[in-house]
Amino acid sequence: MEERKNVLIVDDEPHIVNLIKLSLNKDKYNVTGAYSGREALMHIDKSIPDLVVLDLMMPGVNGYELCKALRENPKTRNVPVLILSAKSQMNDKLHAIDVGADDYMTKPFDPMELVKRIKLNLNMSK
Repeated sequence: MEERKNVLIVDDEPHIVNLIKLSLNKDKYNVTGAYSGREALMHIDKSIPDLVVLDLMMPGVNGYELCKALRENPKTRNVPVLILSAKSQMNDKLHAIDVGADDYMTKPFDPMELVKRIKLNLNMSK
């Protein structure tokens, strides 16, 4: 039996977190939600996820800052980060890449595509 992967979803909109949780197969993934960048950092301090799905626009620590912090931490440097944001301008996408994002999807999103991209990013990080 394949080991379940730990996915951390960081978004200040609870309905987005819940939609992603419902979309991911519970037999393959342990899914945790964090509703702010600070909450995500506290969670990551206790348990390193296998992948992070990250919104950019959040109060306090935004997604860019959190992604940069993950890349600067030796423990999380190689954790794949998939940005899921309503920001669809090219400069937003390029900035996300500059701070270390591995993938980028815009909202609204198709849950089936997100699941495929999560699986792809996890496979690439092996």
